[in-house]
Amino acid sequence: MLTAALAVCAQPQTAAAEQPEGAPIAPFGDTLFFVYGRIGAVTPAQRAAIISGNISLLKDDPFFNADSLKISPSGTNHDIVYNGKTIVSITREQAQQSGAPQAQIAADCRNAIAAALQEEHRESRWLFVILRIAMGIGLIALTYLMVRYLNRLHRRARIFVRRHKKRTIHRIHHIFDANTQIYVALWILKLVRLLVALLLIYMCMLGMFRIIPATRWLSDTLWQYIIVPLKSFAIAIWEYIPNLIAIVIIIIIGRFFIKTIRILANRIGEGKVVIKGFYPEWAGATFNIARAILIIFMIIFIFPRLPHSQSETFKGISVFIGLLLSLGSTSIIGNLVAGLVITYMRPFHVGDCIRAGENFGNVVEKTALVTRIKTVKNEIVTIPNLVIMSTHTINYTSSAQTHGLVLHTKFTMGYSVPWRQVHELLIEAALKTPHTLREPRPFVLQTALNDFYVQYEINVYTNEADQIIPIYSKLNENIQDIFNREGIEMLMPPTYELRQADRPAKPTDYAKPAPPFRDAPQDINRQAAP
Repeated sequence: MLTAALAVCAQPQTAAAEQPEGAPIAPFGDTLFFVYGRIGAVTPAQRAAIISGNISLLKDDPFFNADSLKISPSGTNHDIVYNGKTIVSITREQAQQSGAPQAQIAADCRNAIAAALQEEHRESRWLFVILRIAMGIGLIALTYLMVRYLNRLHRRARIFVRRHKKRTIHRIHHIFDANTQIYVALWILKLVRLLVALLLIYMCMLGMFRIIPATRWLSDTLWQYIIVPLKSFAIAIWEYIPNLIAIVIIIIIGRFFIKTIRILANRIGEGKVVIKGFYPEWAGATFNIARAILIIFMIIFIFPRLPHSQSETFKGISVFIGLLLSLGSTSIIGNLVAGLVITYMRPFHVGDCIRAGENFGNVVEKTALVTRIKTVKNEIVTIPNLVIMSTHTINYTSSAQTHGLVLHTKFTMGYSVPWRQVHELLIEAALKTPHTLREPRPFVLQTALNDFYVQYEINVYTNEADQIIPIYSKLNENIQDIFNREGIEMLMPPTYELRQADRPAKPTDYAKPAPPFRDAPQDINRQAAP
């Protein structure tokens, strides 16, 4: 709709004779004032028709308020506006032609328009009252129907949720079972229904207050309570869109690099990609380190783009969280570093049989913070990696697979039993023990010549570290069986020698030459004990 730029109010009707080219403004039959002269290609008659149409629209407004018809200076013009819309505009040139001040002409035009509209509204006020009542009843009825339909929709939604219990989220069943998920969904539906119903009632109140002229200000106030926060929220989102796009791009790039490194680490761990000097078991730990570094860099780039990241409150919270982490993560950081060192030193692997301090068993789990060992008694022992680093660790599986693990047990016998016979019997017992190797052959060492007995040590080879305890048990059983078969008492040597003190404590036949020392290995230092 064209506005005041096309309309110029001149002096009252008395000036019509002096300005024959003027066009009358008569929206209700009687002439209110005249306009004169052309504006561009628009004739005075065309401008008068536009102005009359603007005034007629105000008549059709049931909420018209004459006080809202105001004069607003705009540059070199004086505009007569109603609720932000220009009705008539008075230019300086036209005021000079009329021979009256521009402000006075605008005031006369404004008063003429207000008086005419008030008269028209006065004649039809009962119609407006009936119209307002009808609008109020219609608004209440519409709100009632919408709330009723909302309740019906809520009931159908509840029935739909109950009928589709099997469609719950299975991934979170360990946290929320199916019944709990259904309960939460129904509770959310109830909350949504309540909020929507309150919003509909609130909008109905706004409409009712808007219909009544005396409470129209209250409607405007209540409307501002909704529109101002929404407008502020929309403006904040609009202004934050560039930072949001930057954050999304950073996350996409970071996820791409993490995914690429994960694929490469999986290929290395599976042995499909071989890098000289880089062991497959390092792939997982290296990936975790690279991922942590990438995530830290992502946080560094994202942090300044977060909302209110530069506020004092946000900075205070960040400092507080950093202080908590620095005070409470000393042992955690130590265990993490120890876990990395253990990973790259490769002292043991999952499944290896090891001794860590006083703990002996198989490694069942190796994480960044702790190592778990399953003992022969099926006890799961959790050892912090920092403790693993601070104590000696023996890997029996690694020794058994490389050059054979040497197991040994000590055995004492009196001087009256020939040592050659003891050697032969101990080696026979070792060869009958399961899970031991025939080559290299078992060997015997005489580790001490005590006052009443000789201390022997039987050594056997095995490449099955998981069978250490059964090997020792079976070896002791075979030693008992073989010595009992030969009639040699395995009594405590001092007791045996005292019981036969009337005879020399030496073998009766000592002329047999000693066997060569070929049964013992060249490297005796390889022997080990659990």
